[in-house]
Amino acid sequence: MSKMSTFTIKKLPLIAAIVSLAALALPAQAHELRGLGNNYFIGVGSHVEPAIAGQPNGIDFFAWRNSVPGDFDTAEYLDKAAGDKVEITALPIKLATENFNAPIIQFFPLLTGLNQIDIEGSPGYTKTFNYPTAGAYGYIVVGEIKKQGHSTKYFVEKFVCGAGSQDTTFSTSFDCVTN
Repeated sequence: MSKMSTFTIKKLPLIAAIVSLAALALPAQAHELRGLGNNYFIGVGSHVEPAIAGQPNGIDFFAWRNSVPGDFDTAEYLDKAAGDKVEITALPIKLATENFNAPIIQFFPLLTGLNQIDIEGSPGYTKTFNYPTAGAYGYIVVGEIKKQGHSTKYFVEKFVCGAGSQDTTFSTSFDCVTN
């Protein structure tokens, strides 16, 4: 066997892993993904991308649980219509800069009672929110999620647009608001 074909064959598992992760991220474009532990993951972002100041928009939220730890091909999205628990409250915030640790300069009314929708073929949840001006926005999300037959996960997570993303696993983010 030539050196080139040996290299290619040895690299196939790595290439397959990269393609699998890219395929997982496709439904989550313009959303930041975050692992919560116990095989639970969530995604948060703007309902409409690019986000434009003064235009109708909102928060998108979705959650899934891997039935096999570390195997994203076994992702099962949480679906309230199927009996899963998804209780979310989000506090929209505006930050001084596009940085996770930037000072919060404005709070907006709490978003509760997110409506279940289809987000690119998977169950997700949304609530209308209009960004009044351009800038760096984010959400503080408090929730309780539970896939039927599995443990409950409680969480409080902060998400910030653009460079404020804290996703070190999938390198995902959602856009900041422009004019």
